[in-house]
Amino acid sequence: MKLRLGRGSRTRTQRLIRTLAAAAVPMAVLALSTPAHAGAQTLLYTNGFEGNQLNSWDHVTGDDAQAGFEINTGTADTGQNNGWLSARQGWAREGTWAAIDGITRNSTCTARIWVRPQDTVGFALRVWDSKGTKLGETVPRLYPSTYYQSVTTPAWSPQGNTGVFVEAVISSYDGTTRTVRIDGLSVDCTI
Repeated sequence: MKLRLGRGSRTRTQRLIRTLAAAAVPMAVLALSTPAHAGAQTLLYTNGFEGNQLNSWDHVTGDDAQAGFEINTGTADTGQNNGWLSARQGWAREGTWAAIDGITRNSTCTARIWVRPQDTVGFALRVWDSKGTKLGETVPRLYPSTYYQSVTTPAWSPQGNTGVFVEAVISSYDGTTRTVRIDGLSVDCTI
């Protein structure tokens, strides 16, 4: 048994198909030209300890702690190089200035670094302005891992600063050696 559409049904179906096709083109153009969402993240700064980036890091330690770089040792998360911090009876930090030009007063930012703890450790990731005002901080307890893990600050306001100092810090005062490797610092801001 064959079904035949009447002339009116075929015409209505064809009109519907043409209407849908005509509407699809402008919708596709609109979808491609509209930003995904307002306040999209914009990566403003990265430092993975590679090449000349090593020169922008400083290491400061207290008591018996140490800090340094591992170059071409196969221990980096990405690239060839990474930093490390170790403390048994003291504290160690590595930090660098991050240029965050192009932000507005209403921008919000986060700092993120990849960390591979060798031991259970209290780890701090802090962000400061040039006047010594702390803008952001996170202090997670990290546990030994064979993999790098992301540590990210809560959102903070750059308060009009176009440069911030980001530091990774560990400490130990119980005689237990605590060591972390760090790599892949980034500062992301919404604009």
